[in-house]
Amino acid sequence: MWEDLNKQAVELFQSGKYMEAMDTGKKALEEAEKDFGPDDPRVATCLNNLAEMYRAKVRYADAEPLWKRALLIRIKALGQYHPDVATSLNNLAGAYFEQGKFAEAEDLFKKATAILEKALGPKHGDVATSLMNLAALYRAMGRLPAAKPLYEKAIAIQEEALGPDSPELGETLNNLAGMYESQNRFRDAEPLYRRSLAIAERAFGPFHPHVASSLSNLASALVGIGNYDEAEALMVRSQDILEKNFGVKHPMIATGLDNLAEFYEGVGKAEEAKALKERAAQIRAGQSVH
Repeated sequence: MWEDLNKQAVELFQSGKYMEAMDTGKKALEEAEKDFGPDDPRVATCLNNLAEMYRAKVRYADAEPLWKRALLIRIKALGQYHPDVATSLNNLAGAYFEQGKFAEAEDLFKKATAILEKALGPKHGDVATSLMNLAALYRAMGRLPAAKPLYEKAIAIQEEALGPDSPELGETLNNLAGMYESQNRFRDAEPLYRRSLAIAERAFGPFHPHVASSLSNLASALVGIGNYDEAEALMVRSQDILEKNFGVKHPMIATGLDNLAEFYEGVGKAEEAKALKERAAQIRAGQSVH
């Protein structure tokens, strides 16, 4: 009963039906507590899922006690070095990160990473994910020298554990490239963005929104280098992919048109920029686009 309710709650959540998901998640929690007692790992699973739903609605005050209770249950039932304990720590750390509580987040991310290294071995894909979490925190804190080796270690683990074409590796390459770009290190960012793009194309196909995002990122680095011709071609291709996926009237299309218009203004193509801005304005006004 609890399992069916828990599965239903997750499906509702993934469908964007948050209030129904929360109600069903609460029922799953009640059933698990009734069937197994308050300190069972299955109760922790329900608590964790319900907390994630609150997190999606930015209701951290409701989510935090659920994560903390799930963490204590898992430590008691599974031992402090179980991967599920690391999951609870990472979830709670992520919420602290989102709230700007960086010191609390750092401590929990480090503990989660240490547990995963001990439980799964230092070259497991989950260790790489945990390292990425800590790297993202350091980047947000402006501690870029501390973030860089964590990204590099995560990349090495993912290459070995997941293979050179894994989407997870592509994401990590993209994140490290983004950090370089934020430092105006465009030539360091470029090869990482290119590799991330190639992975996205192989993993998702040439017309997927992830590919459009990768094209846009690479184009941004190329603008920084001064390679305007290739940057333009990539931005146009990215825009075409988005239009194929979302249609020509989606707000995302207007944002892309504005970005392309800004690029054209920067390279002295005023007429092209004007036409794109007008089209973006039409989309935002809900007018027909031809």
